Amino acid sequence: MNSSGDNSNFDDSVRFITALAKSTDRYGGHSHDIDQTLLRVIRSLGLNGEILATPSSQMIAIWQNHTDNQTIHINTSREPVYDMARLEKVADLIGEVESGRTSPAYGIQRLKEIEQAPPLYGTSLKALAFFLAGAGFGALMGISWLEILTGGLLGILAFGIEILVSRISQLEHAREVVISAVVAFLAALIAAGIPGIHPVAVVVCSLTIYIPGFGLTIAPREIIMGETLSGIIYFMNALVVCVKLLIGAVLGIGIVQYFLPVTATLPLVGVAPVVIWAFIPFLLVSNGILFGVSPARLWLVILCGVIVWAGVRAGNTLGFWQGSFFGAIILTVFASVAAVRFKIPLSTVLLPVVLLLVPGFTFIQALFQMNTGGLAAGINSIFQVFGIIGAIICGVFVGDILGSFIRGKTPH
Repeated sequence: MNSSGDNSNFDDSVRFITALAKSTDRYGGHSHDIDQTLLRVIRSLGLNGEILATPSSQMIAIWQNHTDNQTIHINTSREPVYDMARLEKVADLIGEVESGRTSPAYGIQRLKEIEQAPPLYGTSLKALAFFLAGAGFGALMGISWLEILTGGLLGILAFGIEILVSRISQLEHAREVVISAVVAFLAALIAAGIPGIHPVAVVVCSLTIYIPGFGLTIAPREIIMGETLSGIIYFMNALVVCVKLLIGAVLGIGIVQYFLPVTATLPLVGVAPVVIWAFIPFLLVSNGILFGVSPARLWLVILCGVIVWAGVRAGNTLGFWQGSFFGAIILTVFASVAAVRFKIPLSTVLLPVVLLLVPGFTFIQALFQMNTGGLAAGINSIFQVFGIIGAIICGVFVGDILGSFIRGKTPH
């Protein structure tokens, strides 16, 4: 009788753990932190386990002892939706299960309820978020008011195209190419008719939400934590997305410029610095909406973003890479403090804010200089872009070491 009861409890625990693995991977993306959380839950249920996971698959071995009740679960990961509000609810459920207030059997039902709950933000708010993201990132890059408005409007268009493309299974792996090609085509048409528009700048801020900032920040953390394979996969996935966006943008702009004469464009002028500060909250709120951050946590995203941007501006007075380095440290440490203080996932703050560190302005300057014949200056700016990316990675590394003391553990 007791053996039957033990088997029933074991089966419920296994079902809960495997369902939990799918949920955390779905809402937050695979990471070392999620693996450690799952192992902690397994131990809290009196079981033993091992996890071998990458961004594309999970293999979880669970057993009671070395001879009885052993099981291996293999799951192919779907594309993450990055829903921080759902991930926070899952984190709360984990705390209840670990403390014994909720049984694994009831935990499975709770996970289903979390999955079936209506989305926190509807289509209209997401469309507005795409506009704010495009306009906000345009201000951050230092482009003109007209380009900021154009980038925001084309951002809404990108969202509409994504909805249409998602319904066509044949375009599943070409989503970024199609979206960037259509947006770039229209941006080039607008630039051909309105002097002073930089089509590349407009395209970049219109597609800002597709820039793989998550892969850039999480990959070095994975490698630092010993998840080398996951880190490499994250880097490669981010690289593939960038290549797809680049291919689409080149095609879209190239088609228009083949048939229409290219008008000379003046160097980037930009808006006043005070305008950039005014746009930062809008950019952060838009990112929070798109990453599913609950309204009660948006103030943390805004506060972190403002502090990070202040660190970036202060660091930029020392050199072209110091701002991104200091900003990455501030971001990682702030996310760690928020995670401990408010018991939220690290990603709740990390994901929406990381786009502030993307070297958009330097990248646009490099393309502009190369396009206007300044090849040597353009190549130098491209090297600066890579230097900034390296500074972000180093900043995340330093920040995570400092954050590990706040979280009560050290990276290994």
